Amino acid sequence: MSTQEFGGPWTDQKLKILRQYLDAYTTALKNQQFRLTYVDAFAGSGSYEFTSGEYDEFRELRRGSTRIALEIDDKPFDRFLFVESDPERVASLRALADEHAGRSICIVQGDANSEIPRFCDGMAWNDRAVVFLDPYKIEVSWTTIEAIAVTEKIDCWILFPLMAVARMMPTGNEPDEATSKQLDRIFGGRGYWEESYRDSHQLSFLEDEPRRERARGSKLIAERYKRRLSTVFYSVAESSRMLTNSNNAPLFELMFAAGNPVGARRAIPIADHILKKW
Repeated sequence: MSTQEFGGPWTDQKLKILRQYLDAYTTALKNQQFRLTYVDAFAGSGSYEFTSGEYDEFRELRRGSTRIALEIDDKPFDRFLFVESDPERVASLRALADEHAGRSICIVQGDANSEIPRFCDGMAWNDRAVVFLDPYKIEVSWTTIEAIAVTEKIDCWILFPLMAVARMMPTGNEPDEATSKQLDRIFGGRGYWEESYRDSHQLSFLEDEPRRERARGSKLIAERYKRRLSTVFYSVAESSRMLTNSNNAPLFELMFAAGNPVGARRAIPIADHILKKW
């Protein structure tokens, strides 16, 4: 069976944040008549290899997000949806489901941008869910974010691929058209990322018009994406958590958004507290 082949302190951190929230979420709703579903859009294999040390020489197999969700026991989730495109990882997830016979676990081999909207369309009036969007790269399309938000029944943890997106947005000039279209897909429109660019104060000898430049650093990119989330979700946590590699370079920004007007009043403070703590 396949094991997710990466993970360091940043992986450990995001999973501790997720576990704390899932515990708090299910406890808060334990006396409500909702059917609770945990949805993992990029489910992996159920485990990952934690590496540490100067040369990644220390390795340990640890529980991934799917196993963590299955272990929530104060008020367990009623249903689980694990979406994964890799067939070997899907086989591992099916073995994990066999370990938890009797639980309502649906494993789908497919594209999260197709399967998550399909799940959202099928939600009943008494359904509530937590969706974990933990992409490998830049897979999450804005149409998927919109599908989640419009239900007004889902709390969503989003691991925004900060390093990958920053690399797509050069500081010295605007990206080419092919890259721009990819950014449009991620942000849901050109205006939401293009505003990061300003006319340069300098003209080169061969240029008739000023270049368009972006300020160095990636934090502003994360802030723009968070602001974009606030246009479709009822509320977005003010805090987020930048996750870095061993060289302290930004990899991801972990964000939280709540879609339900009533539930957000409880969910946002909980998520904010956990994000600030970590």
